[in-house]
This record gives sequence, structure tokens and C-alpha cells, in this order.
Amino acid sequence: MFKSLINRTPLIIIYLLVLTTLGYPTEELESAKKKQYKVGIVYMGGKSFSQTVEGLKAGMRNLGYKDGKNIVYEVVNTSGSKEKIANAVKEVIEKKVNVIYAITTPVTKEVQRLTEDKLIPVVFSVVADPVGSKFVKSIKEPGGNMTGVTNLAIELTEKRLEMFKRIVPNLKKVMWIYDPNADVSVKAAEHARNVCKKMGISYVEIKASNQDELLKVITSIKNSDADGILHITNALLVANNKLLIDRTKKEKVPYFTTDAEIVEEGALANYGPNFYDIGRQSARLVDKVLTGIKPGTIPVEAPDKYDFIINLKTANAIDIKISENVLSMATRVVK
Repeated sequence: MFKSLINRTPLIIIYLLVLTTLGYPTEELESAKKKQYKVGIVYMGGKSFSQTVEGLKAGMRNLGYKDGKNIVYEVVNTSGSKEKIANAVKEVIEKKVNVIYAITTPVTKEVQRLTEDKLIPVVFSVVADPVGSKFVKSIKEPGGNMTGVTNLAIELTEKRLEMFKRIVPNLKKVMWIYDPNADVSVKAAEHARNVCKKMGISYVEIKASNQDELLKVITSIKNSDADGILHITNALLVANNKLLIDRTKKEKVPYFTTDAEIVEEGALANYGPNFYDIGRQSARLVDKVLTGIKPGTIPVEAPDKYDFIINLKTANAIDIKISENVLSMATRVVK
């Protein structure tokens, strides 16, 4: 046996030399550990979407990415303007990013249009209807170059209206603002109409497709004679929500919204996913893409959890008395 080993020694030496030449552990593996990834982020501004960005970064840190070392973020904020989205997307594409993180349907729509022939991987979030918007073929098998996290904003309309009525029992007429130039917002308005009819609640709907129109609508909300304002899918409104919050508090009109950050800023209440948490959840998908998995093979995810948050300070300011029973249902109460 010993003699046999001696006879094979030259072969062993040759084998070891080959491994050394190839670098085992390979230089490729070592360089991969040191590789710096570039993530492009496009969003429309506003506190809620800013929190989604921060959530993504926190999630990436938890996965071992260090900002400025093995990952760099190219972030472009359109400051509430839909008209600036296309240029924002072009800007991150020019930075030769490894993946684009697109927040909201309007942003994802422009990313899709501008990356069709570039095959840049895309992870979206805060998108209400990824299949209906034709970003993916299906939730389980997206296909193409996209995957992401949906916020189920349309499906949650009935639950939101139900919780709104618990807070304001005399809610007989609601108002919402939708964007007629955004297909998903139009679809959300149609769904909201059906929900109101089902629940026996009358409604008034107002259109606004840009910041100027939105400002005019917000300054005249008292004229709607509604008992409250219900937020339906509208990225333009989320990006400019502070204007609506301030106005509703001034006019003492209850405002039920979609996101925790908007309640923190002063809306009366919300039911739905936390936008920061959606960002953290999205990090898992971005990580998969950066490690070489094709987005089209990664199923679209729904939010991990949902919150029912009430701002008691706002309730007191607009003279809304909320029962203890309803307060006990809240996951959090802002005091």
C-alpha cells in the first residue's frame, strides 16, 4: 500500500499544482466576496416611499451588504412628480446598475418601458396589481426581467372601508382622489365603487393627474360634503400626502389611508402593510437577483404582515371619539 502511494506521488503533486494554478480556493470566489454591486433606486418622494428605501437598505445590511463597500445605491427621487420619472430611470440606467429597485406602479411602468431591450433585472415594490399592469405573467412565475412585492392595495379596499366605518360609525359618504392617467388607480376607483355599493355607502370621486391638479383638489375637499376621505391606490397622492393631511386636519375631515407612515404624519388611521417593512422584505429578492437568480423565476411576494394603526392625537384634533373596543383592535395607537 505504501509502495503504491509512492508510485502515485508524482500524480498527486501534479494534481496539487493544477489546483494551485487554478487558485483553490479560486481567485474568482475571493473576488466575488469583494465585488461591489450597484443598485439603482427610483421613487416619487414623500415620507412613505422614503421609508421603503430605508427599509430596503436595512434589509440588505441584515443580509451582509455594507453600504459603500460591497454595495452602492444610486437613488433618484422625483419629488412627487410623475413627469420626472422617465429621466430618473434613465439616470440610474446610465450608472450601469446591477439591478433597479422600482417603487410604485408609475415608476415600474417607466422602468419596464426603458429596460425592455437592456435586460436589466428589476425588483418592484408598492405595486398594487403586477399582473394587471402587465409587469409579470403570473404571481408564481413572473417571467421576463421583473419580480417584486405587491402591496395588495386594491384587494384591501373593503377591509379599509370596514375599519373606517368602525372608527366613524356615522360614515355614510366617502370621497377619494384617483389618477385618471394611471390604469391601476382607475381600476382601484372602479373597485372602490363596487365596495361602496355593496356596503351601502355613497361616494364622490375626484380626478387629479398631476401635482397642480392635486393641489386644487385638496384645497377644495370641504366642498365634497363627504363624511371622510378614503385613500385608494394613487402613487401621486402618496408622494404628496402631507398636503392632504394638513388640509383634512384643518377642515376636520377624517382621513383613512393605506400606510403607517401617513398615519404617523397625521392621517386618522390606516390598514395595510408598512412601507418600511415592504422595503425590508424586498431586500430578499434583490439579494437573490444579485447572486445570479433570474427575476422571472422568483415568485412575486405579498406583504409579510398588516397593521391597523390609529392616530389618537388626530382623532382628538378633529373631534372624533373612538370607542375603546376599536382602539383595542389596533396594532398600534399614536398618542
